[in-house]
Amino acid sequence: MRATAILLVVRSHADDLLEPFWSADTGVPDIDGVDLFFVLSGFLIGGILLRVMEAVHIPWHRRLLDFWQRRWLRTLPNYFLFLGINVVLVHEDLIPGVLNTNTLAYIVFLQNFIVPVDLFFWESWSLAVEEWFYVLLPLVLFTCATARIGAKWSFILAIGSMVLVPAILRSQAMDAIGTPIELDRSIRRVVVMRMDTIGFGVLAAWVGHYFPALWRKRQAELLVLGAIGFVTATLLRGPDGLVYMGTWYFTLSAISMTLWLPVLSSWVRTGRWGGPIGFLSRISYALYLVHLPVRYLIEGAIPDASPSGTVLVYVGYWAICILLSAAIHHFFERRFMGMRNGISRRILDPRALTPSS
Repeated sequence: MRATAILLVVRSHADDLLEPFWSADTGVPDIDGVDLFFVLSGFLIGGILLRVMEAVHIPWHRRLLDFWQRRWLRTLPNYFLFLGINVVLVHEDLIPGVLNTNTLAYIVFLQNFIVPVDLFFWESWSLAVEEWFYVLLPLVLFTCATARIGAKWSFILAIGSMVLVPAILRSQAMDAIGTPIELDRSIRRVVVMRMDTIGFGVLAAWVGHYFPALWRKRQAELLVLGAIGFVTATLLRGPDGLVYMGTWYFTLSAISMTLWLPVLSSWVRTGRWGGPIGFLSRISYALYLVHLPVRYLIEGAIPDASPSGTVLVYVGYWAICILLSAAIHHFFERRFMGMRNGISRRILDPRALTPSS
């Protein structure tokens, strides 16, 4: 699921490299790779937080701190590395963008909290959504825990708030939206309006944890229902459906993707494609951050348009992105991830649960 998501994202930003000789339009309803990432992230984070919440023998503030350090050592090093790279590239006029005092907002993920991200490093919008979700959901959960609400119902309250608030805000914001471009900038890429997609993934983790029989026995039915729901949600989009695209589409597509999780989460036989799929999954975060700077940099190196030239550029683009991502994952990203277990042992007591991710 993660490998598919990153392939969809990178492909969507490289389609025009094949023009004018080759069409990238397959006629198949598009799956939003970022939304796929969101649902999967919510599912994985939900599973971790369920285990963390149930480790009641550990003080809640220690569990919370350990959860955050594990998340941040997974996400922040790559983010700040590429924030710096993008600043340098924009400053040197190698890629498009603007630098001013508002650039400081990127340091604390406020570049698109309530307003569109409009300076540079535009792909960071989804990372800000995830980071704020990592902060807010655990805070709501542990607030419920201090009120002596059990883990099971704490999750329902937390998920409910994360799902309902963005949906309400999107509905209210649509009054000022007049074009699909405005919708993409001012709703799709704004933190407070997009956390519900991750919330549905958390809901899937909750169902799988507390109702395992339902999770196992209804996999095929849920997969078919999710496929039908996704195709229906996509086909309802259109030039006259702007309000739908900014409100119900996000909800319906997220629910549909969530229904795929019972099958995908139990798919353990990898076969001949297991190696490449696992490789793409491991480098997916680095690849997400690498692909747009590379895309901008190679634009000036594109030769005169020809069928063979466009194919060469397209293949070269993918090869460069994958090689750079693999190097960043191996030499940079893994070093920080390897620090997490040691820090966990210092935060938690000897009986501590150490979640894996």
